[in-house]
Amino acid sequence: MTEIFLAFRYLFRGKARHVSFISVIACLGIGLGVATLIIVISVMNGFDKELMSKLMRFNYHITIESLKGEFPSHILKEIKAINDIESASIFLQTQVFGKFNGYIIPLMVRGVDFDSHFEKELFYRYVIKENNEDGFFVGEGLKRKFFLEDNLKFYPLERKLKLKKAKIRGVFKIGLYDIDNNYIVGSLKEVRSLSNNYLIFIGVRVKEPFRVDNVKRQLQGIVEKGCMVNTWIESNSALFSALKLEKTTMFIILSLIIVVASFNIFATLTVKVVEKTKDIGILKSLGFNPLRIVSIFTLQGVILGLVGVVLGVGVGLSICFLLKEYRFIHLPQEIYYINYLPIMVNIKDIVLISLLGIILSFISSIFPAIRASRFNPSEALRYE
Repeated sequence: MTEIFLAFRYLFRGKARHVSFISVIACLGIGLGVATLIIVISVMNGFDKELMSKLMRFNYHITIESLKGEFPSHILKEIKAINDIESASIFLQTQVFGKFNGYIIPLMVRGVDFDSHFEKELFYRYVIKENNEDGFFVGEGLKRKFFLEDNLKFYPLERKLKLKKAKIRGVFKIGLYDIDNNYIVGSLKEVRSLSNNYLIFIGVRVKEPFRVDNVKRQLQGIVEKGCMVNTWIESNSALFSALKLEKTTMFIILSLIIVVASFNIFATLTVKVVEKTKDIGILKSLGFNPLRIVSIFTLQGVILGLVGVVLGVGVGLSICFLLKEYRFIHLPQEIYYINYLPIMVNIKDIVLISLLGIILSFISSIFPAIRASRFNPSEALRYE
């Protein structure tokens, strides 16, 4: 308690008990670094969460591609019998060349099994308008870009291109730029009727999306050799690896702000040691050993670090709350997949950043404290 009392007393100066300007700068530096780290890491977490959520809206957790044509009739029953699987259904994929006012643009076509109540209900969550009972659903971005109304003109994927026309059944919005601007969706029957050039898949949704590897091994034992089984993690591995690398790099770079701020603590305590030379001599004369002297000055550094960390956490979480609630920062959707700055605060990250700030403050205070502990009492008091 004596060391803590002296540490607090040395942090204040004069009868007005004000804090030195350099101490304030040290606290603000630590606080700025902590707040910046919290905001940036929360944004990176938000991007991860939003991307995974939106990718899994339209894409299946596991896809089984047949290289030999249609699947055997019994395969779906065997797949659905696996405990970890929530649903499984056939879907088709092909391409057409859409014609819009003189422009020819390639479009992806997804054939969904609307006879499956589960698949229909899942897709209809993202349908914002339905006009007809047949035809194709178009992405909201595609409709807006080319002012589509009732019909869609396109060339199916065939050797001899022939212009065809189909009704626009409705409009969907997944929230991913590539899908909303480049996909059209129809029933299995309608997609099969476009041409003979299509790929056939079984799309599988599992109860635990992050445990797909175990389900994949079971599926590989069921399907034939001419089938390819891919998980959503494998399909998007490059994207998530890039996000992980970016998050780690940003953490390391922005941590340098806290490192630089910790030098202010080093400078503050170095000045304190010079100012308190007489006090150190008196304390040693009273029987304070070097360890107790070190404790007094390291506690000052830790206190400055704690104040800065608390300030930084408060500012960082406040800004994160404002960004999450009001979304006043908008992003170009064609680049970032989403049109706002996503935020997800992770308690583990907050604890890690706070510990980093406190540990760096402690390390910065050790060297001035050791210097103070080495003062000889007679030398310290000789000129006082």
